[in-house]
Amino acid sequence: MSDTKKKLAVIVRDRQGEALRMSLGLVLADDEVTVFNLGAPIERNDDNNLNIESLEMMDCKLFSINQADEGFEQINMQQVPLKLLEYDHVIPY
Repeated sequence: MSDTKKKLAVIVRDRQGEALRMSLGLVLADDEVTVFNLGAPIERNDDNNLNIESLEMMDCKLFSINQADEGFEQINMQQVPLKLLEYDHVIPY
C-alpha cells in the first residue's frame, strides 16, 4: 500500500445514509475525506446524526448547497466544479 494519503470527495445525493456511512468508513483507511451534499437537506435521524458527528470529530470537511444543513460549510453549485478538481477521487452516492 502507498504511504501517500488520497484526497477523496464523496457527493451525497439520493442515498444520504449510505453516503455518510461510506464516508466514515473511508476515513478509517487514513485518507482525507470531504463530504459534499448536493441533494436535498440531510435527513436528521439517529444514524445520520451519529455519522455526521463522527465525521466532524475526524476533522472531515462538510460542504452543502443547503442552508438547512447545520454543521456544513455553505457552497453554491458554481463553486463545486473547482473544488472537486482538488481531489484524487470523486465518489457519487
